[in-house]
Parts: sequence; structure tokens; C-alpha cells
Amino acid sequence: MTQPPAPERPPDESTADAIGAAQAADAPGRTAVGDAEIREIARRLGENVLGPNAETSDQLPGPNRGNFEALAASGLLGMGAPRRYGGLDASGATQREVTQILASYCGVTTFIQAQHHGPSRMIASGPSDTLRELLLPDLARGAAMCAISFAHLRRPGPPVLRAVPEEGGYRIHGSAPWVTGWGLMNQVVFGATLLDGRFVYLWSPADRADFPAVFADVPLPADAGALRASTPLPLCAMNASATVELTLENWFIPEEHRLSFSDRETMRRNDRNGVLGATAMPLGCAAASVRVLCASAERRPIPAIKRAAEAFGAEWDELRGQIEAAIPHGGEPDQFDTGVRLRAWSIEFAVRAAHAAVTSVSGAANLRSHPAQRLLREAMFYTIQAQTEEVMTATLERLSR
Repeated sequence: MTQPPAPERPPDESTADAIGAAQAADAPGRTAVGDAEIREIARRLGENVLGPNAETSDQLPGPNRGNFEALAASGLLGMGAPRRYGGLDASGATQREVTQILASYCGVTTFIQAQHHGPSRMIASGPSDTLRELLLPDLARGAAMCAISFAHLRRPGPPVLRAVPEEGGYRIHGSAPWVTGWGLMNQVVFGATLLDGRFVYLWSPADRADFPAVFADVPLPADAGALRASTPLPLCAMNASATVELTLENWFIPEEHRLSFSDRETMRRNDRNGVLGATAMPLGCAAASVRVLCASAERRPIPAIKRAAEAFGAEWDELRGQIEAAIPHGGEPDQFDTGVRLRAWSIEFAVRAAHAAVTSVSGAANLRSHPAQRLLREAMFYTIQAQTEEVMTATLERLSR
């Protein structure tokens, strides 16, 4: 496989912190970090922090804050943010590889932190200089984190979250399902449906009092509405993600905090063009399952385990190579069939590799302390994450062939 464990060597104390992570870019006395070093930071973080804590992190009632302190210290929470705001400005290829590496060590931590990067990009490219200047530095260094809620826009039927324009902004009504990392994250980017069927994307804090500078020059109505979070939803996989449902009643969001408009056709086009983006986490999960198979082969002199480890490792290399070759062409009109085929393969492969890992360790896989059962649950989650009708169809066709 082309994703080996991180090399065992002590960090350079002059340029790295206790986990071997280089300091984040563009802070006083710090230098910019290149893509190769960012990938190395991720490997060290996975081996030294996320991996050893993975079973504990998976079973906590909420996010493992120690993991996120380490991610912040490493600079990886600002992986895609512009350097002028303290981010690492990593390339898309590096961001995918970092996600893959982290997912091979701790799925729930990787899933939570992945929510944070989209809002950072949206704020960076949005129309508000105020939001950029006041929010992005903290988001880039991990001093604050931002959740998202717009997967519900893909649902058929009546909208679950509506935005009604009024003077100075928008009133938001309804429910925002599947908001991940709540409590760890104190702000959210909502996608809501306008009366004409278009979508509007809006930034909002959980509590306006936490952001006095952002609201200093923004008038709010006397009744600015209410926002309430449910208790965390009980999940089979990623239960420690603190995923909640938010209920919004006449919640006012100022025009100044609008990030963009979109529509259903644009969302569908973006989903099609980016269909391979969601392969990084199942690839990471599969890599972890191959590591379990390799460890089983070393402990147990059963030829079938060794053959399985070699076969799954070779398939991982082949799949990853095809995905990397296809990604640069993802926006081309005739490439969607290839993209959705590879996405379905990555889903099916992650489940199959995790199932093989469970098989190789026998009864030990039924212990909550063993990674094999966690990987099988994570693979189940990746089966439905960012699922569109085309992805569902391709996955079912692959599974039933």
C-alpha cells in the first residue's frame, strides 16, 4: 500500500510541538508549511494522538477535545484556509490525502473536523469583509469551529428549513437536522430555501453574545427569534460526533451574514462534479482495515489471512490510483459515470475490507475495545454519507451484481 505508517523519529524541537507537528503558518515567528510537510503532520498526529485514542474517542458521549486541541496545535484545522488569516492554504490533493490519513486512525474525529473546513472556505469567498476579518483567524487556528447544515437541501418534498427575507436580513423557520459537533462548534452555516425555491447560505452563531464584535454595527430586531438544540442523536456509528437537530423559530440572520445564493441545479451539478471528494474517508477506513489484516497475519499463522491482507492491500492501491487519476477530470461532462463508479467501489471496498478485518480477528472483534468492529461501523456510515440518488444507485448495483 502507498499509505505506510508514519516514520518513528523524534520531532525537531525547534520547529515542532509535542506531537511532532510543525507550527501553523503566518503566526509570529512561524514559516509557511508546504504540502509534503502537511501530510507528514497528519501522519504524526494519527500515529501519536488519534490512533492510540481511537476506541476511547469513539465511545465518548461527545467529541474528544484533546484530539481537537492537537489538531488545532498542528494547524490542520486551518488546512484549507488562506495564509493571510493563519491557514495553511493546502492544495485540494493534500486536503484529500490528509482526510484519508486521519480517517485511517480515527473516523469520528475526522468526520467532525471535516465539517469545519467548508464553512471556512465559504466565509473566505463570501461578500463580507467583516466576517472574514473577525472569524477566519480563529477558525484557521482552531480557536473556534463552525458547523454546517445544508445536506437537507437535497431532500425531496417540502423544505425543512425556510428563509423569509425581511428588512435587514432573513427570518429562518424550521429544523436543521444532522448538525455535527454541536457544543464543540459554536457557530453554523445554514442552507435554507427561499420562497422562490432558491437556496441561501447564512452564517449564524449559536449565541450572539459570544460574538459582540460581529454584531457591533449590525442592528437586530427586538424579537430576534430562538434557536434550540436537541440532545445528541443516538447513532450507531459516529455517536461521539455530538450530532443534533436545531430548531429555529423566527431566527433572524442579518443580510451582512449572507454568504451566497444557489439553486437545486447548481447543487446537483456540484454534487456530480465533486462525487469523488467523498472517497477520502472510506479509503482511510479501508487502509486501517488492511493494517488490522496485516497485524492479524503476523500474529496468526493462517495462510488465508496473509493472502487476504495482500489482496486487499493491492486493491487499495489500484482503487486509490484510479481515483487520483480521475479527480482532475471530475468536471468534464463525460466523466461522471467514471466518478460515480469509483465512489461506489470505495464504499463497497471499505465495507468489505472492514468485514475481512473482523473475520481475521475472530471473537475479539465483538469487543468494543477492538478497532475491527469500529471500522465496520464507520464503513457503514460512509455508505450513506453525502449520498445522492446516483450514488445510491451505483452502490446498490455494485452490491447486487
